[in-house]
Amino acid sequence: MTTTTEPTAAAQEGKENINDTFKSEGNRFFSLGDFVKAVAAYNKAIKADPANAVLYSNRAAAFIQLGKETKAIKDADQAIELKPDWAKGYYRKGAALVNLRKWEEAVEALKKALEIEPKSKDVAAMLRETTRKRNAEGGERKRAEGKGLKLVASNEDMPGEPAPKAKPAGGGGGRAGGGPGLTESEVEGFVRESLTSAMTQFSQKGELKSIVYMQGNVQGEEKLQMVGIEAGFDSPQANEQCCEFLRGYAVDKKASAVVVLAEKRNIAFPQVWREKTAKQFRWGDKATGFFMQLDMVRAGGGGQTDRKVWFIPTKVSATGVAPAEPEELPVDLFQITPPLLR
Repeated sequence: MTTTTEPTAAAQEGKENINDTFKSEGNRFFSLGDFVKAVAAYNKAIKADPANAVLYSNRAAAFIQLGKETKAIKDADQAIELKPDWAKGYYRKGAALVNLRKWEEAVEALKKALEIEPKSKDVAAMLRETTRKRNAEGGERKRAEGKGLKLVASNEDMPGEPAPKAKPAGGGGGRAGGGPGLTESEVEGFVRESLTSAMTQFSQKGELKSIVYMQGNVQGEEKLQMVGIEAGFDSPQANEQCCEFLRGYAVDKKASAVVVLAEKRNIAFPQVWREKTAKQFRWGDKATGFFMQLDMVRAGGGGQTDRKVWFIPTKVSATGVAPAEPEELPVDLFQITPPLLR
């Protein structure tokens, strides 16, 4: 006859020792800033003790540092399920939601954390700052919508892949009301990632809604800002209002670089390809494709701005419509907006 027995005290103690070892290892890696190894250690600790809410909370903190907010929220929810009267699970969830700029959900989670632990200065401070950002962005959204635009947070769901993560701006001269200049490699990276995000949207949806990628430099805010400007090319007035808003937004965000992407068929004004010679615009009036414009502040340039514009033709193949290589055009002839960085 087979019998089952409860784990012995010695076995349980050995399990706890293993768990504590992995947990301590994870904490050590976390304090050293090696968040990948911290996650690996917490994985082992959770495998040894899957009902420990603290371990899920710790791993959530590491995921946040790695920019894996979705996984962090999943771990925070697990910590909340295991220990619903513990503030830290809600705090971790709130922190991940803040990174995703999901202000309402973040405020809700942080309020719950503060309700459980009303004397926590960390929770209270994060709740105040999150509420401030929510209110500030709400005002910006109303201002944008009044001009037919749409602000899009850098981590919000967009057609296509997630928005590129803007890299910190490099050194060099700044300018009044703007961010520091960018190095050549930073400019190339920013343009490449913005274009990749936009082209992924196009490949998945078959269209590209006009959009602006902006690298900001406001402390405590996401560096990558996105603004949908679907109505920005409908008319001369719409284009003027769009540019007016974008200039002000660039100053507010201390932007170092701005990329504007618009599909040619969506540009009613300015139709910059009109009345151009075949040498100036070799694809002709009936060509399909995208215009991409870059405004930037270069590092070491004394605050001077540079501008470039490209046309990206699309071509039909057996697998569908695909973009070809971008071709640079003269800015003075093909700018789709006037200068956005001043």
